[in-house]
Amino acid sequence: MENIRTASQILRVMMEEGKLERTGNKDLFMSYISEPGIQEVLHAMTEELDAQVLRINNILYLIPSTENQLLGFRNKDVRDWLGSNVRQADAFLAYYIVAVIFNLFYGGKNRDPKQREFLSLVAVMEEMDRRTRDCLEHPEKTEELEQEYSMNFMNIAQNWDIKKGFEEGSRLTTKMGFLLRVMRLLQQEGLLRISENEKEIRTTDKLDDLMLHYYLNDDRVEEIQRIFKEEHHAEN
Repeated sequence: MENIRTASQILRVMMEEGKLERTGNKDLFMSYISEPGIQEVLHAMTEELDAQVLRINNILYLIPSTENQLLGFRNKDVRDWLGSNVRQADAFLAYYIVAVIFNLFYGGKNRDPKQREFLSLVAVMEEMDRRTRDCLEHPEKTEELEQEYSMNFMNIAQNWDIKKGFEEGSRLTTKMGFLLRVMRLLQQEGLLRISENEKEIRTTDKLDDLMLHYYLNDDRVEEIQRIFKEEHHAEN
């Protein structure tokens, strides 16, 4: 019974805070790493939630599966965050922006794939412009990519292209406004930090941990690189 109680306390902290750190919850952390019985109970609980516990150094993370409808993001969640009147296409555009940002930060090919410590939002906007322009100018190649990856790149490109250019502000009809809305969602989840002047973004320790120790294993890196490489070649 004590193992169940402790495992439940650990799960609650991870669900509320997204992680459990030794510095803030030393007793729970030490109980987890020293008691196999607690690990077994917690494993059973998270398995029922379609998630898993990932330990990286002195931090425990709760990682939902990609299909998780309880702990993971749903299209409705993203649309609600962006605004009540946004379309499904806006949610897919937001996903693509996140993928581009992560690729810009972690697209290296060496043992440490992180390529930079910060990004300017103007640089992100220019990268989005380049990629969407390639899609729009090479529809045949774009269609091949859509069939291979079951992703509507043309729709994403058109949705980005119709937004106003370098106008600043928070409106979703502008490129900068849409970018900022997506960045604020990532900041709320503890994955990015936006500078005070809202011109730059930096990754957090949490995002570095998850990307470098979980999401970017060899198979995932190879697949991500292949998708972005093939999309880039659409201009050739």
